[in-house]
Amino acid sequence: MNNMKKYLTLLCFILVPFFQGAAQKITFTPQWTPQSQFAGYYAALENGYYDEAGLDVSIVHPTTSYSSMNMLLDGTSDIITSELIQAMTATKQGVRLVNILQTTQHSTLVLISHIKDINKMADLAGRRVGTWKVGFSEIPHIIDEKEGLGIEWIKFITPLNLYISGAIDATIGKSYNEEILFSMSGITPGSILRFSEIGFDYPEDGLYVSEEFYKKHPEQCRKFAEASRKGWEWVRNNREEALGIVMKYVKEENVPTNIYNQKWMLNTILEVQEDVKGNAPSYKLNIEDFNRLNELLIQYGYISKPVEYKGFIGE
Repeated sequence: MNNMKKYLTLLCFILVPFFQGAAQKITFTPQWTPQSQFAGYYAALENGYYDEAGLDVSIVHPTTSYSSMNMLLDGTSDIITSELIQAMTATKQGVRLVNILQTTQHSTLVLISHIKDINKMADLAGRRVGTWKVGFSEIPHIIDEKEGLGIEWIKFITPLNLYISGAIDATIGKSYNEEILFSMSGITPGSILRFSEIGFDYPEDGLYVSEEFYKKHPEQCRKFAEASRKGWEWVRNNREEALGIVMKYVKEENVPTNIYNQKWMLNTILEVQEDVKGNAPSYKLNIEDFNRLNELLIQYGYISKPVEYKGFIGE
């Protein structure tokens, strides 16, 4: 009898994986090179949360000249991170995306200037301003167009040398990245203008898949989102360990940074995941924020018709 029990137990171990099926392979691409901005996803992979969800996840980062959106469109990646504004404007090119998790709830966009007392973008009319080669600057461009400022946009991969040399009067940046980089380089800007404080506080980072992929794999999308959320929640409660994981990815791809830079970035990212009252992250895209951005993008021709919230958000 005991031998029979042992046999049945062994048979169960053999057959369960067979009936469960092979893990779903997922290629995931964050929108930039390794950094704390994506700590929750690294933690989900390293802690086995994706494995537990039955997902075989590979993280493949983009290059500075080929974006995560391009990788989604050419089929290199299945799931990406993107900013809300880029995901919405993709509809103009006939690309329909589905948001399966919203992480950041606020704008991290800043304008770093040599000039003192910059209180609005109009103070930089006719000036030379740095902007990324791969997007993320739609809001400043909208303001420039709206107010007829005649700004000369100078594209960069990283703005530090352009700024130091005086080749630009100001640069667009992120509070979790360029602002930190400038500070750690000993640079004291004349002014830092925060777009969240001048009426342009829109949610940014979220997880996206193509509509086609979502329709084919709704359960895998749900599982990936849930495991990613679990990763972010772990990071929030284990920041020092999370930094160690981030630095592992940083070193593997030889990204020029350090743990102090990444610690500052992580704290900033976790802060903008909260609502204005500092409540715990909801990981959901607020419909009012979505509609405000819809109106702005239509007004300035970035999209021709409103993006429907229901189809844009995964169920």
